[in-house]
Amino acid sequence: MRINLDGKWKFKEVGQNEYYEASVPGCVQLDLINLGKLPDPFYATNEVLFYELEEKDFEYVKEFVVDNVDFKVKKLVFEGIDTVSEIYLNDHYLGKTDNMFLKYEFDVSLALRKGKNILKVVLLSPIKEAERLKNIYHSNYNYPQRSWIRKAQYSYGWDWGPRILQIGIWKSVYLELHNGLEITDEFVKTEHLSEDLAVVKVFAKINSFEKPRSVEIEISDREYVKKVIPDVYKSKEGYFIEERIEIENPKLWFPNGYGDPNLYTFKIVAKTSNEEGEKVVTTGLRTVRIIKEKDEHGESFIFEINGIKVFAKGANWIPADSILPRLKEDDYKALIKMAKDANMNMLRVWGGGIYEYDWFYSECDKNGIMVWQDFMFACAIYPDEFDFFVENFKKEAEYQIKRLRNHPCIVLWCGNNENNWGFRDWWHVGDPEFLGNRIYKKVIPEILAKLDPTRPYHISSPYGGDHPNSEKAGDKHTWDVWSGWKDYIYYKIDNARFVSEFGFQGAAHIDTMKKYIPLKDQTIFSKTLKMHEKQEEGLERLIRYMAGSIGLPKDFDSFVYISQFVQKEAIKLAVEHYRKNKFKTAGALYWQLNDCWPVISWSAIDYLKRRKALYYESKRMFAKFLPVVEYESGKLIVYVVSDELVPKQGQLNITIWNFDGQKLYEKNLAVEIPENDVVEAFSEEVENFLKGRFTYIPKQFEATVVGKKVDESLLESIVFVSLFVDGVEYENYFVFEKPVNLELKPCQFEYEIKDDYIIIKPKTPAICLIIEADRDVEDNFIFARPEKEYKIRLNGAQVGRVCDLVEMVIK
Repeated sequence: MRINLDGKWKFKEVGQNEYYEASVPGCVQLDLINLGKLPDPFYATNEVLFYELEEKDFEYVKEFVVDNVDFKVKKLVFEGIDTVSEIYLNDHYLGKTDNMFLKYEFDVSLALRKGKNILKVVLLSPIKEAERLKNIYHSNYNYPQRSWIRKAQYSYGWDWGPRILQIGIWKSVYLELHNGLEITDEFVKTEHLSEDLAVVKVFAKINSFEKPRSVEIEISDREYVKKVIPDVYKSKEGYFIEERIEIENPKLWFPNGYGDPNLYTFKIVAKTSNEEGEKVVTTGLRTVRIIKEKDEHGESFIFEINGIKVFAKGANWIPADSILPRLKEDDYKALIKMAKDANMNMLRVWGGGIYEYDWFYSECDKNGIMVWQDFMFACAIYPDEFDFFVENFKKEAEYQIKRLRNHPCIVLWCGNNENNWGFRDWWHVGDPEFLGNRIYKKVIPEILAKLDPTRPYHISSPYGGDHPNSEKAGDKHTWDVWSGWKDYIYYKIDNARFVSEFGFQGAAHIDTMKKYIPLKDQTIFSKTLKMHEKQEEGLERLIRYMAGSIGLPKDFDSFVYISQFVQKEAIKLAVEHYRKNKFKTAGALYWQLNDCWPVISWSAIDYLKRRKALYYESKRMFAKFLPVVEYESGKLIVYVVSDELVPKQGQLNITIWNFDGQKLYEKNLAVEIPENDVVEAFSEEVENFLKGRFTYIPKQFEATVVGKKVDESLLESIVFVSLFVDGVEYENYFVFEKPVNLELKPCQFEYEIKDDYIIIKPKTPAICLIIEADRDVEDNFIFARPEKEYKIRLNGAQVGRVCDLVEMVIK
């Protein structure tokens, strides 16, 4: 029997007398907001009002009634406490917690009463606890404060997030009362997989005071049911089942775009003389490995799922709120669906956040989204020279691996984010024995070998080759662009084998920006806007890239739109380059999919789940087929990238238009598209297009145009390509120079709204048409060519206006 203790609690600051109403799951910050004692921390500069909570202690109390305590097993379970606390039941001290990422279970056999009970949780300041540990464990290394405690690292503030040190009971609390029968440690492990047969091993521990009278395993999907009676064996640790089961003609789990993410249900039922227990595992049958083979470029890093090479398309994932208990299942359903709809097949759970809620992994399972799962270490050295820290983490790793290992979506465990890169380039300590390396190189591999040998393990991200951030092996974080101030055209010389981080900032949706930035502060360098741009010199970078790409904005609205345009153009160029390099480069995960608050950041979807320009571009650049236009050595070349697993025939249409709406060139041709590969579909010397006045494009660097002649009229034009495969159109566009160097003219167009659609009819070309509406429409930030109607679903939105980005630039 389970007695849920969620819901209404009461809390107070330690040392104060008055209690206030609280909610569990919850936290101090959220309770104070709900009580009206603190404002929304995301509005204006309110974040600073929350800093004073960091060094305070709080007490949470719950009164509850239990009618029957005549059970052999009585446990109090906390699924998550953030972070350091002391637990009391009816004044009995049960123990302490010191890890946000652990589930805690306390035996309450002596403390639990029939009738009224009082549960008290004293939450201690994470700042004070870190200082206490630092004073106890003297070290030659100056570990940052956040390293001492197993708490979500982003809560201390990041270059995209606020500093809100959440303190609270952030997950559910309940009593478990039973007479000794419990099924734990369940693991469905695929041992053999072919088209005709799957062999899986079903493992579980059955905690019981007596040998179960019967155990049954039922395997099912929508069309299949099989029942198996496993053998039950006993060891000194208890009773176990470990049954190999054959599934004929299995339906495999595939990533998005490569097949259906089929799932099976494994129901384990155990019975004793007086109890029945059940545990249900929903999982998918699939194999995963990383192909690491030496070649002329170094060593490959290719994900292979069910024997198929998969180019990883997607983004990095951060916690979706800085106040975690606000998140609900619907938030995860919406965000993961948006990732799928953008043709993504992988998300990387970044190591500075949390091991996500079950909802996240379940939605990724259902939608075919592969998950690169970091362990929770990021951008710091950690005190694993001390056994207390290592032992604490071992419990965390064992719990989280067991919790997550049945999810087919997880295709990689990774030790940390950027720490091994940091050893080399930031802290200059080489390849140390400790500082985290004891955990990444020894502890985690040993635990995984025991608990989950089914997936690859990667020591760090990035990691591989002679340098941790090498482009010749492993994965790479490409930050020369943006963080290193380099022009985004430099993505074209990045030959990384797998790019697990690269990014470019843009403002949140215009409505989100205006909701959280007061009208008086809606200027580019206001104090409030700076607080909502956490990267050092972030606003300066935005202006630098705007000026270098398209021009400076006329006003605040223009600033928002132009920043989003430049963001999506930069990532578009990068992804096209990486996909064109398939499988020399085998993955492109940009930073980042989502936000934890309303901010100018690298995200494609803002905190309120409003789509930015990058999101709309992601749908196009991550599509199954992608036509890529390049200007190389005096030639205009069109490549076609295919993720389809069979050859296809396509039709390619190439047109060139000047900004007055004159068609300068058109070509139609058939294309033989190979499976899961790239083909050069079109190549023509630019000199053959038109005869006119030739000019030289300024040299930028060797990967782009180097002193080649281009017809001057082409510099005032747009190349449009449309690829038709199986009746579906895949579009792209290309200009021979950056928009800032072109004499762009506002697009001439008409539009009408009919039913739930807007139909746009361009008369002249546009690099970016924007539909302003009160909710997100199906497509936006459109490069539009004449002779085509753009019919876009409004999703019930009311359209304010349609405008051309060119009109927002200062001339």
